[in-house]
Amino acid sequence: MRKLAGSHWGANEKILKTVYLGTVRPHLEYGSSSWATAAKTHQQALDKVQNQALRIITGAMKSTPIQKMEQVTGIPPLSKRRDCKTMVQATKYQCTHDHPMSDRLKKMSLGRLKRSSFALEARALQKKHQTEMPELVEPPSFSLDAPPWEDRQGNLDIQTSVPYLTTKDEQSNATKKALTLAMLEERYPQEAWIRVYTDGSATEAVKNGGAGVYVQYPSGERQAEAIPTGLHCTNYRAEVQALIHAAYTINDRVNHDNQVVFLTDALSVLQAMTSSKLPQLEHALHNIKSLRTVLWCTRKRRGGQDGKAGCRR
Repeated sequence: MRKLAGSHWGANEKILKTVYLGTVRPHLEYGSSSWATAAKTHQQALDKVQNQALRIITGAMKSTPIQKMEQVTGIPPLSKRRDCKTMVQATKYQCTHDHPMSDRLKKMSLGRLKRSSFALEARALQKKHQTEMPELVEPPSFSLDAPPWEDRQGNLDIQTSVPYLTTKDEQSNATKKALTLAMLEERYPQEAWIRVYTDGSATEAVKNGGAGVYVQYPSGERQAEAIPTGLHCTNYRAEVQALIHAAYTINDRVNHDNQVVFLTDALSVLQAMTSSKLPQLEHALHNIKSLRTVLWCTRKRRGGQDGKAGCRR
C-alpha cells in the first residue's frame, strides 16, 4: 500500500481502501473465531497493522485519532469485527444440534478454568448484545429419497458403442453406417422415440461457436433450431450448449409416456457426464419428465445424416 501511495502521485483513497479491504484485512481476520481467546496483546498487534493502513488511506498525520480515521474511511475496528465473527460462529453451532459444540455452548463449564474458552467468550458477547441478537432459526430438515452414490443418473442412460462395430479400419464407412442405422431402427424406432440430433462446432475449434438442434417427433413433426454459443467458444463447449438447449427445447413437449434419445457425436461430453463434471447439463436432462432418456454417441459420419443436416440448417 505504501508503494501505491505518494505525496505527489499514486492511487487515490478509494483504490487504497479497496486494496486493504480485499487483500490485507482478510489475512488479519482469517480464522478469527478460533483464536478469539488469544491474549489481548497479540490481538492488538494486528490492530496496529490496520491503524497504519488507515493513515496510508487517509494521508493523516501520526497524531490523528484512530476513531476519526475509522469514521472517515468507514472501516470498523478489527476488535468489533472479531466479536461479530465469534457470535456468528457460535450461532451456527447452536443451530446445528448434532455438532459437539452445540452442547458445550448450552452447558456450563465444569470446574475452574485458568484461561478463557470459546464458549465463555461467546456467551459473554451474546449476553452483552442480547437486545440486538435475532432469534435462532432452526435449519430446514430434509431427507434423500436415495443415497447420493446410488442411481445418480435416474432414468438417463448413456451409450457410447454400437454392436459389431469396430474402431479399427477393418470395416468400410458404408458398413459402419449400416450397422449404426440398423441399431438406431432396432433400439430407437422413430414411431416410439423422440429423436433429438445435436451438433456443435467452432471455427478452427476455438472461436465463433454455434450449436444446432434437430428434433423428430413420433407424430412426424420436425423442429430445427440454431443458436450462437459465443465468440470465444471451443467445439467441446459448443457441443455442451447444444445438448443443454435441446433439453430445454423439448422439455414442454415430453411427458411420462415418451422416450427420448439424444444423438450426438460428442464422445468427450458423454464421458464427462459419466464423471458428473457437467452439473448444468445433468440438471437440464433430469428436468425432462420422460419414461426414459438416452444419450447415444453416434460418432461422426456414421448415422443420422438427415438429422445432422437438420442441425446445420
